[in-house]
Amino acid sequence: MPRRQVIACSATSLVLALGLSACGGDDDSPGGSGGEYADGGVFTMALASDPGNLDPSMTPSSVARSMLGLSYDSLVYVKEDGTVVSGLASTWEADATSATFTLKPDITCADGSPFTAQDAADNIAYIADPANQSPLNGVLAHDGITVTADDAAGTVHVESPDPNGFLLAELSGIFMICRAGLDDHESLATATVGTGPWQLDEAVADDHYRFSPTDGYTWGPDDTALEGAGIPDEVNVRIIPSATTAANLLLSGEVNYAAVAGSDAERLDAAKLEAVESVSTAGETWFNHDEGHPGADPAVRKALTVGTDLAELSKVATAGRGRPSEGFITLQPNPCAGGDTVTGNLPDFDADAARAILEDAGWTEGSDGVREKDGTPLTIDFRYDAQGLTARTAGAEFLASQWEDLGVDVDLKALPEAQLNELFFGTGAWDVAWAPFTFNLPSQMVAFVSGPGVADGGANFSNIKNPTYDAAVAKATPQANDAGCADWADAEKALLADLNLVPMFDNVDRSYLNRVELTAPGGQIWGSTVRLLQG
Repeated sequence: MPRRQVIACSATSLVLALGLSACGGDDDSPGGSGGEYADGGVFTMALASDPGNLDPSMTPSSVARSMLGLSYDSLVYVKEDGTVVSGLASTWEADATSATFTLKPDITCADGSPFTAQDAADNIAYIADPANQSPLNGVLAHDGITVTADDAAGTVHVESPDPNGFLLAELSGIFMICRAGLDDHESLATATVGTGPWQLDEAVADDHYRFSPTDGYTWGPDDTALEGAGIPDEVNVRIIPSATTAANLLLSGEVNYAAVAGSDAERLDAAKLEAVESVSTAGETWFNHDEGHPGADPAVRKALTVGTDLAELSKVATAGRGRPSEGFITLQPNPCAGGDTVTGNLPDFDADAARAILEDAGWTEGSDGVREKDGTPLTIDFRYDAQGLTARTAGAEFLASQWEDLGVDVDLKALPEAQLNELFFGTGAWDVAWAPFTFNLPSQMVAFVSGPGVADGGANFSNIKNPTYDAAVAKATPQANDAGCADWADAEKALLADLNLVPMFDNVDRSYLNRVELTAPGGQIWGSTVRLLQG
């Protein structure tokens, strides 16, 4: 796999930030407790798929990261409102070119060894080194940065060769591995070697992962300690692919925390279970710009976009529980949140106008109803990941039917994520795809929509070339935090102006809680905040 690969579906994305802070259960919900803490017990969370490789430096998967946040800490954390708080670092200073962190004293690893500033520096350097082929390279740590440590002072210093306004936010996503793991990365595939509040005791792939508490843990996010009432005796992460089963177990109280969608979510809503909503990109239509593919023709991209009823597509593809997209960056906290770059920047739906665009571009309708140009039929290989969601498949079929009404021959096929990855970053044998990349920082998508293509060692898998986008990014990048938001918005609008890719619909996901309270920005549970409630 390419080192910057981040396929970001709701189950597999690199998720850096999503606010979640809630209590599960009230007097009217199943097992409602009125908020009184339980005396021990097991906190059970459900994941829809197995996390796979557990090395936090080698996985961009949100499934894995949502679990690994139990065992690994970061230097700093970002709260749901965007505020940066302490993690392993007690203090920090950062701008667009450098960041310095001072570690809290007396941090220990699960094996009892001390966690040092050099350990922290080596974690960052490992991801930044392209020789290690970390998929987080270019997302959380970029080529060319230098990292130094002073163990006596407990400081880590990062220097970026190029200005990066989101340097601190990116570094906050790096889970810190202890020395034993740094010296043996292969061991991390099935075990945890961290400083976090919960350490993995038992791993049974595709079934469950069991964790025990770390004694004396006091260095959690914002100095949250694993102490006080309601602390579980253990954490059990169960792999439950069926949303119906997960919902049933939530209702019975056998599961305390799980994301559930569709009609099963409606049952949980009716039962008044506590839920927190999050927005994630679900239907982003990417065009292959390589020569010989229909998407290389701007007229085809425009016709397909004009010929798509985005409002209706959103309803169909999300079973009425989503929304039309408002931008490419959907997760929170996003320093540039609140702006809508889509409304008014995409053409309105007009099937007749779409047909006229194709006619004017020389795509004439043949006797079989399929358009052709210079003897080449307008055939589109459209690929997507259904993720087992019937609504997603219905949405893809709806979109295909709209394009077929324009005279396009659509070869529609759902593929597993691994096969989509191979198409995008290997064979290039695709024309149009739903590839929902989910980010909370505008800088994280740059490598995927600009720069070298896959054949040249880059991550620009659809070979987009948009000088206006590049210029806006160059202007925005040196500005720290939210100072460059207007320029980042201009960059998104440049992609929309050329219809390089089209954000179509977002999922409004719901995570449900029963008999538990916790905080989980980014879908990554702050393990020291988990408190079981009576019920």
